[in-house]
Amino acid sequence: MQIIELNGQNWRSKQDFYDALASALGSVEWHGRNADAFLETMVYTLELNRVQPPYEVNIHHAPDELQPFLTDFASWVEEACQDRLDDPNWGDAVEVRITLA
Repeated sequence: MQIIELNGQNWRSKQDFYDALASALGSVEWHGRNADAFLETMVYTLELNRVQPPYEVNIHHAPDELQPFLTDFASWVEEACQDRLDDPNWGDAVEVRITLA
């Protein structure tokens, strides 16, 4: 599994996180900067990112004020992966994780 390390030390907003994630995943230039867009390209429409599953994104040194959002985002990714596995139209596993250190 590929490990992607993100240092959130200088992040001040969700936008900073989304920009760092897009860069780390090699997202297409026009990629949206919101949770729904990333869930779509990380779990369903995989060809829009250069980095392909399986991978884990480890987030370090994120500011306290972003921790609740990042925890939610990690759970949304986990839920989307399970939804894909449970959906008869997909029915296959995509191994993508977000972890906070």
